[in-house]
Amino acid sequence: MKNIFHLPAILLLLSLSFSGCDKIEPPFKEGGGGQVTNDTRKILLEDYTGHTCVNCPGGARLGHELVHLYNGQVIMIGVHAGYFARPKAAPFDADYRTEAGTAWDNFFGISAAGNPMGMVNRVNNQGAYNVTAANWATAVGQAAQEKAALSLNIQTTYNSTSRNLKVELESKVIHPLDNKLMLIACIIEDSIVSAQSNNDPNVGATPTIPDYVHRHVLRGSINSPWGEELAAAGQATANATFSKTYTLDLNSAYNDQHVSIVAFIYDDTSKEVLQVEEKKIR
Repeated sequence: MKNIFHLPAILLLLSLSFSGCDKIEPPFKEGGGGQVTNDTRKILLEDYTGHTCVNCPGGARLGHELVHLYNGQVIMIGVHAGYFARPKAAPFDADYRTEAGTAWDNFFGISAAGNPMGMVNRVNNQGAYNVTAANWATAVGQAAQEKAALSLNIQTTYNSTSRNLKVELESKVIHPLDNKLMLIACIIEDSIVSAQSNNDPNVGATPTIPDYVHRHVLRGSINSPWGEELAAAGQATANATFSKTYTLDLNSAYNDQHVSIVAFIYDDTSKEVLQVEEKKIR
């Protein structure tokens, strides 16, 4: 895959050190990534966040820049989990935590390392999955050079009257894989407006943005927090295809104009995400 993203240039913009909730400066670049096709290896960027984390708006802005920079190759999920995601007195009484997000946060130890924090394709780097926001661009740039082992396509059928949603997933193996493969399908809601703590006047009002737009918010997993088996060990041979279909009634509290399905396939042994895809339901 051709990708015109120049990693060294963006790394110069991220030469500052930071951990936990220190201030970050997002990278900016003119242009974008290469052409995205069905066999492009897309990248899952998980932003672990919370509405009382004062530095999380800066992390979210950085993530959004990467999404736009890579022209559809980066798919972002905002996972509200951990201390900063707990509901508090108004205006922070919203609760965006989910069973799946909490399970992932506990297993991978993300928010415990300080927010904003995340994962890029859930790659285990020397025993740790978590990636500080200042290092997202580096991790994404590295992941963008890798080739896809599988394709993943999503088809949705949605009835706006009954709110019944059908999700059809199909994957084809490009390069054989040995380990068991797992599939997770998630509901994501974008553009949810509610209060957010903030310490960066370049992002919005301080110390609170009353009408902050929460992006890519994880609303839950369709097929359990850890998904289900897509292919047993040894089954992912070249050109093998696998499919799954789910039907559900969309929660009446979600704005269906802003709902997407994000599905991803991961290696059950390493937990690394091998392919991810996103599709709006309407």
